[in-house]
Amino acid sequence: MGSLIESVYEQNAENWSAHSWQSKAINAQAVEYRDKSALDKVCRTLQQLPPLVSPAQIEEARELFASAAKGERFILQGGDCAESFEDVQLDIITSKTSLLAEQAEIIESKLVLPVTCVGRIAGQYAKPRSNPVDTLADGTTVLAFRGHNINGPGLDQRSPDPDRLLHGYFHSAATLNTISVFGSRSDPTETTSHVGKDPITKPTSYPRTILTSHEALLLPYETSVTRGRHCSSAIFLWVGERTRQIDGAHIEFLRGLRNPIGIKLSSKTSPNELVALLNKLCPDKTGEMGRITLITRLGALNVQAALPPLIKAVQSSGHQPVWMSDPCHGNTFTTADGKMKTRCAMTMLGEAQQTYAIHRRSGSRLGGLHIEQTGESVTECVEHIASGAGHLSLNYRTLCDPRLSREQAILFVARFANYAQRLDLETETHKIFEQRVKLRSEKEMVDDLAMMDMPFVEDHPQELTAFAYQPPLIAGMARS
Repeated sequence: MGSLIESVYEQNAENWSAHSWQSKAINAQAVEYRDKSALDKVCRTLQQLPPLVSPAQIEEARELFASAAKGERFILQGGDCAESFEDVQLDIITSKTSLLAEQAEIIESKLVLPVTCVGRIAGQYAKPRSNPVDTLADGTTVLAFRGHNINGPGLDQRSPDPDRLLHGYFHSAATLNTISVFGSRSDPTETTSHVGKDPITKPTSYPRTILTSHEALLLPYETSVTRGRHCSSAIFLWVGERTRQIDGAHIEFLRGLRNPIGIKLSSKTSPNELVALLNKLCPDKTGEMGRITLITRLGALNVQAALPPLIKAVQSSGHQPVWMSDPCHGNTFTTADGKMKTRCAMTMLGEAQQTYAIHRRSGSRLGGLHIEQTGESVTECVEHIASGAGHLSLNYRTLCDPRLSREQAILFVARFANYAQRLDLETETHKIFEQRVKLRSEKEMVDDLAMMDMPFVEDHPQELTAFAYQPPLIAGMARS
């Protein structure tokens, strides 16, 4: 089987190289560098640096994602909307990894599935923006801040600087080293486990591997750190809603990689478009189970209408991806004064819960959550719409979109996991109930035979025990 998969890969990669995307258009989110020679020099330097992740790590991750596609594992992906170079600090990094680990334990206890943690970490330094420029109070415009890998937040730092790609590499390396040394411990200064005083920051029961991920936005950078068919910038890469044109440069780059790949999908995605993307990125439908993760970001008001046609189209196509819910990006809004972007945690929860339920009803399975969050006590998201946004200015620190605070993120996952557990119990109970109804009809057939003086019942009365009908009391308990 391995040789067959390799053969299909060779066919798909026959006209592919890490540079073949350069013959395609970057239809959106292109970064224009003034000094092309400076960019080339940086890229040559990156090509000589060691890989950030190894091919072996990427191949091992493929097996984990394949397990999630089969419904045998759950993927929890979370972290900053856009990482900051200034946040490459021990306490901030470990607060992010320990948050993922604690959330994973909650999900495992409710869904009874192993959880793989994937951080938006060690490379999420570039962001797509809806508008390429910012308009200042005096009416003048400047280039939008696009993340520390591209430019700076100060008005005098907005010109894209290729040297920032090198800074991004080394900040990613420092973050990876911190994760390697300190793992997912909530208090990196402790050498033995202890019961934490704060239940929100209690240490996890065992260390977890944190896989790295980011959006594959800056193709010159990604190309420079690609070794063969493994992009070493991160284990898991995704393509955004704005850059996933099927004939575009980003899809061309990603199609030849061995890395697990994510595709962000909004409510505007058509079933035909989705299947075409899957066919392009994953031509071997059966041998590459889980290589593609479909990350739906539909918005709580759009899930019921938008998701079922996408699920049906994928099922009919024969592809076997991981389905993941991103309840953040479709539920962002601006405060009444127009000064801040925020999100409502309960609205986000509504999208995640609806998504889980629709997959169950459709004979599919939600295999992961994708959350923008931080391990710090920020004030960027509101709990309820009615609670207002007056507190947001207390500690609003995000470089781009609003993140759930540590406490909000843990509560969010707990609520989601409780809902999923309850829904799974009700679903399984309903199956048992239907089976018992079926068995009861068989019992009635046996009773009919008994009335006809058939010897079966006389000779084997114990067989009737199997057909004893009991009302589904568990179903009622599950709804309470």
